[in-house]
Amino acid sequence: MEAPHYPFKPIYSMKALSLTLGEPAELLESLAKRSSNLYRYVPQTKKDGTPRDTYDAYEPLKAIQRKIVDRLLARVRFPAYLHGGIKDPVQPRSIYSNARIHAHAQCVVLQDIKDFFPSIKTQHVQQLFVGLFGFSEEVASILALLTTRNGVVPQGASSSSYLANLVFWDIEPILVAKLNAQGFNYSRFADDITITSIKQHNPSALTDIVSAVTNMLAQKGCYQKRSKLHVRKRGQAVLSKNGFEPLTVTGLTIFNAVPGIPKAERKAIRAMVKQLEDQATQGVTWMQLESFFRRAMGRVGRLIASGHPDGERLKQRLHVLKAHSQVALIDRYIAAQDDDAMSVR
Repeated sequence: MEAPHYPFKPIYSMKALSLTLGEPAELLESLAKRSSNLYRYVPQTKKDGTPRDTYDAYEPLKAIQRKIVDRLLARVRFPAYLHGGIKDPVQPRSIYSNARIHAHAQCVVLQDIKDFFPSIKTQHVQQLFVGLFGFSEEVASILALLTTRNGVVPQGASSSSYLANLVFWDIEPILVAKLNAQGFNYSRFADDITITSIKQHNPSALTDIVSAVTNMLAQKGCYQKRSKLHVRKRGQAVLSKNGFEPLTVTGLTIFNAVPGIPKAERKAIRAMVKQLEDQATQGVTWMQLESFFRRAMGRVGRLIASGHPDGERLKQRLHVLKAHSQVALIDRYIAAQDDDAMSVR
């Protein structure tokens, strides 16, 4: 059974934790007691326009959280079904690796965890450090306080995505093994859960899967977001506020051998590049174009990562545009200098 595994020696004392993190035990204990007051609020907006509450730790808590990630959390051996926010040079994780698992899917179950990060409590984090890592209760308690705010995991902190990946450490592997035995593929990208099969299954089997995932979430005090629950067959679309849209997994289509960018998004990316070219032709300066250029290059990068042939072609067009725009900027600068020199004479 595939499951998260921490293959290193457990930490039993504060002295050992101090040596591991390279920080005085007194400082760790002091920060743990007042950690909830050491964050700044960083509001963000989701794609659907709703607010997202995120937090950024102040120093020195921020540096210590980074050490907890680098020296403890990132050293876990993560199972192949987890994909969000994991650094793994041997088996790289991304939206593409997540979608690739579900290639050629004939039926799909999509589930989303409601208010995921606020649902992960300090006690869950402490149990994680005791059960998975094998640390003592004292050490686990300090680590849990150093990585939570007001009793929950704060979205935005460097340690939070790792804790979100590991919170189901003791129950998710059991569910995944059962699903695999029934011919289903399971993956989770943060709060997005995808279950697929290359064969069609009757509705009752898919209903049982939804119930099984719901039960797993409930064991950790989490709930699914009903509006994001979708059970679909190949070819069926998803109804959104923009009408019917193709079914995607972390933004990628999954019904072919290789995950791809949806047709509407590909069209939008091509239009974005053409708009940039038109603006450059009309004399818009590079300083005005640069931020738009960077956004376009980022979206073209998605095409390249998915292996679509348009990606490299559009990238080349953007590079040509950048070179011409910068040359034009230099020419204007030189002309301005010449004009200044003439006026002085």
